[in-house]
Amino acid sequence: MRAFTPGVPPTGLGALRTHLAVLWASARIQAVLTLRSPAVVILAGVQPAALLLITLPRDPGDRDTAARVLVSVLVTCLWGGLVWMAGGIIRRDLVQGTMTRSVVGVRDPRLVLVGKCAGAVLFTCGALAAVGTAASLLFGLRLRLPPPLPLLVGLVMAVVSAVATGMLLSCVFVLTRHGVHLGNALLYPVYILGGTIVPGGLIPPGLRWIAWLVPLRWAKEYMVDVLLGRPAGTSLAAMAVLAAVHFLTGSVLFRKVVDRARRRGTLEFT
Repeated sequence: MRAFTPGVPPTGLGALRTHLAVLWASARIQAVLTLRSPAVVILAGVQPAALLLITLPRDPGDRDTAARVLVSVLVTCLWGGLVWMAGGIIRRDLVQGTMTRSVVGVRDPRLVLVGKCAGAVLFTCGALAAVGTAASLLFGLRLRLPPPLPLLVGLVMAVVSAVATGMLLSCVFVLTRHGVHLGNALLYPVYILGGTIVPGGLIPPGLRWIAWLVPLRWAKEYMVDVLLGRPAGTSLAAMAVLAAVHFLTGSVLFRKVVDRARRRGTLEFT
């Protein structure tokens, strides 16, 4: 094993292990912070439970409708979690003074941001999965179990898409003085026009293009198609493309966030 030289960054497998360690530490810290947030009780607990109690079919044999409603509600509530939890990560770091440590560290600060977004997303997804499972058992729903590989691919891509979107939102929210108001403005329009909970056929034709730009809409379509045994290649490709676009855009905006903070003196270097 090659000895570690102070001041020289590791390469190859050493660099990969270091990056994974940074991602894991950041995700773990953010998951703990998310657990302590009162918002998670509402967004990942009360809200999905209420929506599922209202919308799930009472007929246990209506599997197709149950699968669509269940996935739609959980994905919709995940969007709320992105706006309020992942979307505010940089703002909270600046307010609490932890952003400085990330920027002046020896590791790429974007790794820290991605890890924190992943921690918030994974914790929220876990809470939503628990609520969805409890609701399914309560109503006696017997959903078809899809092949494990397509299901796993869909879950991984949904998480990746959500992390990329959370990273982008976090950068956008901190680049404007009205980040909180922007979050409020985005929340319900995406609920209604984003194609997650409202069927696309009910959206006015001139506004349906909005749903094409929402990765979670494609995540919903993919999961529903997999649960119903239909081809889902188009939805998977759309998720991958939008996740890449959001991640690259978020990376560019993150540099703007850091540069602006330096110019304004809001990023204190000690």
